[in-house]
Amino acid sequence: MGTEHVFYFSPHQDDELLNFGAAVIRDTDSGLDVHVVLCTDGGASSARRCLCDGGSCVWHEGSHFFDLSPEAFTAARDGEFIGSCLEMGVPEKNICISPLRSADGKLSERTAEDIILDAIKAYPAEEVSVKTLAPVYSKPQNPDHTATGEAAKKLFGAGAFAGLSLFYELILLDGSQTPFSGLEKVGLTPAQRERFIAAESRYGMWEPELGSYAVGFHSVYDEFTSQFAEPVSYLLK
Repeated sequence: MGTEHVFYFSPHQDDELLNFGAAVIRDTDSGLDVHVVLCTDGGASSARRCLCDGGSCVWHEGSHFFDLSPEAFTAARDGEFIGSCLEMGVPEKNICISPLRSADGKLSERTAEDIILDAIKAYPAEEVSVKTLAPVYSKPQNPDHTATGEAAKKLFGAGAFAGLSLFYELILLDGSQTPFSGLEKVGLTPAQRERFIAAESRYGMWEPELGSYAVGFHSVYDEFTSQFAEPVSYLLK
């Protein structure tokens, strides 16, 4: 029997869309049991300084001085993550904010291993496939991304699950979206692209009175713009 339960491990809120989104949508449409697991609290995002410490942005006049505690900022990011997953077609019961998640920027390989094992523990190893970011050492990479990828590789080597797919993150392509020979492009149909754009809109929601601060757009707008033009994921062959 091939793997049936697919687990995407997202280091931060937005990785599930910017780096895996096309693949997540393709997998949900293929009838697979798709799960998405969040591994950190996302609290170290530069967007918090923009929103809380007098920063400015291209969308709103003046400066931002929102009284957002670290907990409220994380809650806003979690809301974007959940909304994104739902728009992509992931069942609500399969959207997981790991109870073991670490602080943003502090994810260790050991903690990432624990998060993966905790998420998949209810399923036979031979029916589970894990998908996450590839660790990259030739370019500067967020340490949480590296830790998640290395943990997945180690556990796969130990037989903890049957399948492993690693994705090359968009930002390391320097915005060109030009893949090198070791990458496989995962694209979308027009109908699937509409779902991607709907998911992307969750990261641009601006309703401060309701706790929505467009954190994603304030954080990595260029990446969202690139993916809006052509939603794609890049899988290591």
